[in-house]
Amino acid sequence: MKAVFTAIFILCFAITSAQNFDAGLLGGFSTSQVTGDNLSGFNKLGSRFGAYISYPINKKMNYQLEMQYLEKGSKKPFTENSPETYLFELNYIELPTTLNYQVKKGIYIESGIGTAFLVDYKEQDEIADINTDKPNTFAIDFLLGVQYQFKKNLKLNIRYANSISRIRKHASEEELGLNSGQFSSLVTFAFMYQISR
Repeated sequence: MKAVFTAIFILCFAITSAQNFDAGLLGGFSTSQVTGDNLSGFNKLGSRFGAYISYPINKKMNYQLEMQYLEKGSKKPFTENSPETYLFELNYIELPTTLNYQVKKGIYIESGIGTAFLVDYKEQDEIADINTDKPNTFAIDFLLGVQYQFKKNLKLNIRYANSISRIRKHASEEELGLNSGQFSSLVTFAFMYQISR
């Protein structure tokens, strides 16, 4: 975790002195699920925080690069009718790159790719940790979202992400067409605070 904060601090220090760039900090939360684990629902909550820089391509479009800490995974919460629980938590350092297009004043559509590196993970049920196949250390996600600027230096970012690369194989190692393993999908909500230009 110290390495995460150190990397984000270095990026923040670099971007504050950049010219012709928008630069800032972002923070929020994620809600996610994993396909292929026989569960459904965006029940896994996690955090998302980091820093970003964006460079204007023209009056309507800009290129954005982020470095962020992102938590995602899967969760089956406790209920009276189904007391069994399950938690699969994946913690990544992610480098999203997006192209952002202004559709109207203060509203941007974003699309891009996120490349991520697994920092840590855990998998457990209501009894103990589960020893299963380790997730892949490298992940690639497709990103699609919207940014809404409601103050001069403040935006709200809502983003959907879906795995392009699988998290890991099924426990049975079966591959049926496109169903080749476990994949993640998540929605994140974050505030983006611009600190320099």
